[in-house]
Amino acid sequence: MEAVGFVMSSANTSNASVFHTEEYRIQQRLGVAERMNEQMKGFIRPFMPAQHRAFFCSSPFMMAGLVDSQGHPWAIPLWGDHTTVDDHHYIQSPSPTQLSLALNDNVTWLINDVALLDVNTGSKIALLGLQLSTRRRNRLNGLIMHNWGGVIRVQVEQSYGNCPQYIHPRDTLHRDVAPTLAASSSTNSNVKAQYVQSNGLMKKDVLLIARADTFYIASRHHDFTDDPRHGLDVSHRGGKPGFIYVDDSSLLFPDFSGNKFFNTLGNIESDGRVGLCFVDDSNGDILFVNGKASILWSHPKLEAFAGAERFVQVSIQDVTRVFSLYPFEHPIIERSINTEHTGVW
Repeated sequence: MEAVGFVMSSANTSNASVFHTEEYRIQQRLGVAERMNEQMKGFIRPFMPAQHRAFFCSSPFMMAGLVDSQGHPWAIPLWGDHTTVDDHHYIQSPSPTQLSLALNDNVTWLINDVALLDVNTGSKIALLGLQLSTRRRNRLNGLIMHNWGGVIRVQVEQSYGNCPQYIHPRDTLHRDVAPTLAASSSTNSNVKAQYVQSNGLMKKDVLLIARADTFYIASRHHDFTDDPRHGLDVSHRGGKPGFIYVDDSSLLFPDFSGNKFFNTLGNIESDGRVGLCFVDDSNGDILFVNGKASILWSHPKLEAFAGAERFVQVSIQDVTRVFSLYPFEHPIIERSINTEHTGVW
């Protein structure tokens, strides 16, 4: 597989903001650009503070943003070989600028055989660390320094905290999952023993998305350059069950008030390709939905949709369901108070 890689460029260096051009333009459109640029000085760092290093190394799972061989972003869960949910030895931080991830064989299979992701040296990666019980989350964007034997080492380009508003407090418990599938299994895009790929949603996919209260979204800047702002992002989205409208060809979901970074929306304005990830808590299935996103700044339903400041529409291009592989279940403790006054379809 050829590396997608990134090109060296001085583009955007005239923009002194910590945000890339499209993020900054959205902030300007909404009248928050100057305030955000001032507030974020020193907040988005090229290294992990000690607190972030400890947090990442205590995460039973993480979400990653990676691109496939065609440059399309995927949001994909990462985990290691756990004996208990408190066994976090798979993540280490050798220095404030590095994370090392010793991945479970099933994750390596997902990356290499199902999604055909670019994990070559020098490739871009985004990471999202989550502690669902406390709603805490931290973001990291960087480069893959090394990938060998299921161990990926990441060089930090950006590290920062993130708001927990729409994360529902949940437990993290172990579940039994299917055994690893042999690497030779994925020779074409037809039905496999443990996963199925298509260009549209099946009925059970529609049902999963329609009742979801959580998903993850990966997005990318159009140009991967040496500018740390030009890379990948992976983010959490939450709401009440029913906050996503779904049909056979597209998804429509609200964008609620957040931290005003507009990382996802800025990338959508820059490129538009996105990857969504839904986990079926009842059986450990992982549903990946890849498509082209657009921001709907106006819509007939927008004014009446409580909490929505705009909508995001995703035209579905590819769907992958992996059966009974995710090794955790996350029973809900309580609904996020921030979702109380948000709407559903």
